[in-house]
Amino acid sequence: MRWLTILLVLCAALPAAAQAVDTKQARKDLFSLRGYSLVVSDRLSKKDAATVKGVVPLMAEQLRQPVRYYAAIAWSPGDGLVHDSLQAAMNFHTVEAASRAAVTACGKLKSSGAPSCEVAAIIVPKGFKPRGLTLSLDATAAFDKAFRRAPAPKSFAISSGTGGWGIGASDQAAVRACAENSGANDCSVVIRE
Repeated sequence: MRWLTILLVLCAALPAAAQAVDTKQARKDLFSLRGYSLVVSDRLSKKDAATVKGVVPLMAEQLRQPVRYYAAIAWSPGDGLVHDSLQAAMNFHTVEAASRAAVTACGKLKSSGAPSCEVAAIIVPKGFKPRGLTLSLDATAAFDKAFRRAPAPKSFAISSGTGGWGIGASDQAAVRACAENSGANDCSVVIRE
C-alpha cells in the first residue's frame, strides 16, 4: 500500500479545514470538473488491477452518471474482487473520507474469517496534487455554478464524514443546509465571503 500511504501522508499535511478560505483562494485550490485519475494499489496482481480498472467505467455506465471524485474502492483479499464485499464510496471531499467509507462498507459484507478490507484503488481529480481545500465533484460544481454567483455575504459548509455540503447567506445557514442535505452533524464552513 506504498502508493496509498504516500498519498495519505501528503493529504494529511494539508491545512485543517477549520479556517475558511475566500472565493478567490477556493478557485485556486479546487480542481476541474472534467476528468479523473484512477490510482490502483500496487498490492493487487496485474489481473486484479486490470479488473479494477475495468470496473470503474462500468460503475459510471450502470449508475448513468460520471465518476465522482474523491472515491475509493475497497475489497477483502480473501473474498476476491467478484464478491459483494467489493464496495465503492464516491463523491467525498477527501481521499481519506472516501477510503474510510469504502472500507467500512466492505467490512460489513466480507465473509466471516476473511481478511480485513483494504483499499484497492482511489479516484482523484485529473492532475491531483494536495491543496488547501478539496471538495467532491458535486460540491465543486455547486461552488462554480451557484456559490460564486451568489451575492455576499455567503458561506459554504461541508460534512467531512458524508460528502454533504450546503450554501447559505451566513455560516449558520450554510451549516444548517449541509446538515439538512446530508443528515450529518459534522458540517463546518470552509469558504466564506
